[in-house]
Amino acid sequence: SRVGKLSFYWYVCASLSYTFTECDADHGDYFVSILSSHGEEGVIYDCKGQPVQLTQIFQALSPPRSHKLAGKPKIFFIQACRGEEIDPGVWLQTDSGEPQIDCFSHYLSIPEDTAVMFASSPGYAAFINQWESTFLKALLELLEGEDRQLELAQLMTRINHRVAFHFEAKGKYSGAKEMPCFVTNMVKEVYPFSSQRRLISGQ
Repeated sequence: SRVGKLSFYWYVCASLSYTFTECDADHGDYFVSILSSHGEEGVIYDCKGQPVQLTQIFQALSPPRSHKLAGKPKIFFIQACRGEEIDPGVWLQTDSGEPQIDCFSHYLSIPEDTAVMFASSPGYAAFINQWESTFLKALLELLEGEDRQLELAQLMTRINHRVAFHFEAKGKYSGAKEMPCFVTNMVKEVYPFSSQRRLISGQ
């Protein structure tokens, strides 16, 4: 698979319960998780359709709960809707018309040394069809090229650009757009996908 070409040990799981077993597992220099499911703001649904709070996942992998991941960069790519609003795309950003969503409670639960990238902005839907996800497609395409050598925040910014400017919905939601976003509390520059992985300590 495209993911399998990257220099990581990958596990494909149908249940989020596997994520919680990672608390006691041994890892290399990084922990990377791709979660793909239905969702809403602060929530992702498991294989049985039951809601799982993102705070529950983040806290399970925090240093007090997962000693083996303490000090290691943890990276999440989350393909899931964060609401039902459809982004029509705009040329000029204004303060009006944006959904009023409480998106900070789960941000505050993100453990140290962690970056989380969402497929869409708070309150908005993320597009996916039976073949692919726009967000994950952009991620994998960039990781297959020289962009994989980039520092993580730069890579995520490239993904933002790829989805925002190269995607436009068709059919029922023709013309609609998607805008990923990410949050990080890392204090180091990290290069998790580089062929020569580096981790540069902050000054």
